[in-house]
Amino acid sequence: MCRCLAHALVIFAGMTTYYCTSLEEALRRAKLAGKKPGCYYGGIILPGGRRGFAVYRNGKAFEQYTAIRA
Repeated sequence: MCRCLAHALVIFAGMTTYYCTSLEEALRRAKLAGKKPGCYYGGIILPGGRRGFAVYRNGKAFEQYTAIRA
């Protein structure tokens, strides 16, 4: 059962932000996405001050994960 909502951001041309139910769920999903070849993940603070995680490929973030209520 999927418990995350996805919202595509136009500002970063193709970057997707996933809003999860908790920060722990966001970390779990970022770790899984970071295991893809050539990818890694790291902690970030979004512009609104919300904490989250980003997945990078070739030095550029292409996915972000954060909690709905942080």
